[in-house]
Amino acid sequence: MVHNQQGKYDAVNPHNQVALFNGYYKFDSLFKSPIDIELAGTYVALYSNSFSNNFNQLFAKAHLWGWKLEAGLFHEPEYFNQLSSTNGNIDRSNNNRPYPRIRFGTNEFIPFLFWKRWFSFKAEYDEGILNDERVVSNTRLHHKSLYARAKFTNNVYASFGLNHFVMWGGISPVYGELPSSFKDYLTYITGGAGTSNFPTTDQQNVAGNQLGSYHLQIDFPIKQYKASLYISHPFEDHSGMEFDNWRDNLYGIFINLNEEKFIDKIVYEFMYTIHQSGHIHQFGVMRGRDNYFNHGYYRSGFTYKGYTMASPLFSPVLIGDQGSGIGNTRILMHHVGFSGKLHKSVTWDGKFTYSRNMGTYNTPYEPQRNQFSAVFNLNIPESKIPFDLTVSVAGDLGQLYPKRGGIMLSISKKWHQKSY
Repeated sequence: MVHNQQGKYDAVNPHNQVALFNGYYKFDSLFKSPIDIELAGTYVALYSNSFSNNFNQLFAKAHLWGWKLEAGLFHEPEYFNQLSSTNGNIDRSNNNRPYPRIRFGTNEFIPFLFWKRWFSFKAEYDEGILNDERVVSNTRLHHKSLYARAKFTNNVYASFGLNHFVMWGGISPVYGELPSSFKDYLTYITGGAGTSNFPTTDQQNVAGNQLGSYHLQIDFPIKQYKASLYISHPFEDHSGMEFDNWRDNLYGIFINLNEEKFIDKIVYEFMYTIHQSGHIHQFGVMRGRDNYFNHGYYRSGFTYKGYTMASPLFSPVLIGDQGSGIGNTRILMHHVGFSGKLHKSVTWDGKFTYSRNMGTYNTPYEPQRNQFSAVFNLNIPESKIPFDLTVSVAGDLGQLYPKRGGIMLSISKKWHQKSY
């Protein structure tokens, strides 16, 4: 109910009253040019023991010939009908509130030069700042990705890609102001080892907090249905990039039944991150005990405003006196998601997640903590009543979180005006 919701809700207190105001405007073919402009914002006012408010989205985007330039606070595109536990990618979910950034990239896949009938690609390059309360304040976050897709027949595609993140710069309570010149920036984004002005660990390994994932996906038909198989493989250092941790992956299958039935879309995912290149850490070559999404001096880890930026299964997030970073990274997970129609335009979806959680190598859970979480959503559109209505029921059962249940009622109204 709370996770994979762009950090809109308070996960700590037992009640939330939330008002969201969404605005979207698009200028098609601006001044009769091939440029399209999008402007959008989502304002969130939340009361949960105290009042808070923020812009969950506030961005401008320009589109030209399949490319885009966007700046501000914006969500990642949603895949697999929002049924995945982590948007189909182990290190890149919509679990956290967006952080301020600027991005240049493609609008999904675009044809590649002379082989446009058979090959396409998508790419992104962005820079942002993590401006929340962190151990290293004003941490910069670099991200780039490159995906290639091949078409084998009219309905069979295979794509392979790489996500790369780097936390760099900022002010550390131990090391002071971390290197941030343009020359240092080039060292960070190319994955090079730090020079003499970097902390010792960066000189021995690589500069900054480097992490990412490989992604393989095959799209193919099953009779009249469509299916996608995908694997997302995490890495924290050279051992992960060179597949010492080959056991650790997110595996998934998504099936679109292409019919308006009680069940029309299905997701199953299995995630295993227990190995982490082995239990022995080899100093100097920095192999073993990868401790995904945590770092030695970027101790807040791959988090933003109290939420994990990767799969929400990497939880809980530790803050302040509890420590810092992510307290649970060695996980085995099964996840299923379903969606469909109950009657004409009335839709539903349900997600069910079981996990075995082992903590980290340095701070293991003894014994391991088993967890089951589920959510069911029923959506009644405005065509049936004067507004859109969603009713959600969710629950947690296990040792990782308190045993609890919840219900959410959402009422929304849309007003449309033709774009210009």
